[in-house]
Amino acid sequence: MRPCCFRIGKSGKIWLFRTPLMLALMLAAGSCGKKMPPRPMGPEGPPQVSGIRAEVVDGQVRLTWPIPDIFHQKKRPGDLVFVIQREQSDLEKAQCGDCPPEAPKTLLRLDPAAQGPWAVKGNSVEWTDTMTQPGGAYRYWIGIMDKRERMVSLSAPVRVHIAPPPRTLKEVETHANQRGLLVRWDAPSSAAKTPDPQMSYLIERRQKGSDWEPLNPEFLQGNSYLDTSVQPQYHYQYRVRPLCRVLDAEIAGPWTEGVFTKAPEKVPPPPPKTVWAVPSGEKLEVHWTECSMPVSGYHVYRREGKTIVRLTADPVKKPPYVDAKVEPNKVYGYAVSSVSPDAPYKEGLLSKWVEVRNVRFK
Repeated sequence: MRPCCFRIGKSGKIWLFRTPLMLALMLAAGSCGKKMPPRPMGPEGPPQVSGIRAEVVDGQVRLTWPIPDIFHQKKRPGDLVFVIQREQSDLEKAQCGDCPPEAPKTLLRLDPAAQGPWAVKGNSVEWTDTMTQPGGAYRYWIGIMDKRERMVSLSAPVRVHIAPPPRTLKEVETHANQRGLLVRWDAPSSAAKTPDPQMSYLIERRQKGSDWEPLNPEFLQGNSYLDTSVQPQYHYQYRVRPLCRVLDAEIAGPWTEGVFTKAPEKVPPPPPKTVWAVPSGEKLEVHWTECSMPVSGYHVYRREGKTIVRLTADPVKKPPYVDAKVEPNKVYGYAVSSVSPDAPYKEGLLSKWVEVRNVRFK
C-alpha cells in the first residue's frame, strides 16, 4: 500500500509524513480517505436492582427483587454480592423518597449463589427483615458490591411503615354455578365504616390432601372471585387474605378460610344464537354465529319432513358447513349445537331451526 501524500505550496512539491505528529494528525482525520466506524460515546450504566416488592407480614418486612443478568455472567462466587441497607427514622422522614440516606446500617451481604437466611425462587431473591418494631418507619436500599468492596450501584429507597394490618375477614363463602366456583367475602371496613377502596386481596385454593396454591398473580380488587379452572365434581377449599398499601409496602392481614365445596358438573356451552342457510350451486351452505364461550366445535343437523339426521360425524371447527346431499326445490331445516372444549366433550342444546328452499335456476 502506498503512503498517503498531499501537495502544498506553489512550488508543487510533494511532502511525505516525516514526523510522528503529522502522522497522528492524519490518522485522526482518516487514512487515505477511509472512514472508521463511530465509537461508542461511553460505557453502559452500572447494573442496578429495580422492581423491589415489599410486604409487611406478621410485623416483619419481606423484600423480593429480580436478580440482574450480570450475576449470571460472573466467573467466581463472591465476585458480586447484594448489600442490604436500612435506615430507621420517624414516619415523616421515612416518607421522603428523594432524600439521601443519613445513617443507613448494613444488615446483610447476600450472594444468591450461596446459602443463607434468604431464598432464591426462579430468578428472584426473597429476604425477610425480622428485626423490626411495631409502628416503626424504615427505608431500605439494595446495592451491588464487587469483590473489591466497591459499591457498584444502589437502588432507589423502599419506604416501609409497620402499620396495623387489615382486619380479619368475617367469612369466606363458596357457591357453585354453571361456570365454576364463586368465592365471596365481606370487605373489612375502614375507620369511616365503609369498604376501603385501597384494599386488595390474595386468594389461594387447595384440594383435599394437597397444598395451598395461589390463584391471582396480581392483587385482586372487589370482594368476589370466579374460579373457572376447577375440575367437575372435585372438592376445593379457598382462603383469602386482605392487603392494604402503605408507602411502598403491602401490609397483609390474616388468612380467612372457607369450607370445602364440590365443583359442579361441567355444563355444555349454549347453542349459536343465529343459524341461516343459502344455496350455493347445487349445494346448501349452513352458517351460524359462533359461540362466545370456548367450544371444541359444532354439530349440524338437517330436518326433512319429520326426519332429523346429524350431518357431522365429528364437530366442525367453524362455519360454514356445506350440505351436498340436497335435491332441487326442496325445503330443508337446519339447526346447530355446540360441543364443550374439554372431556367428556358434551354436546349442548340445538339452536332454533331455520328453513330454506333449495332453489336452482337452469
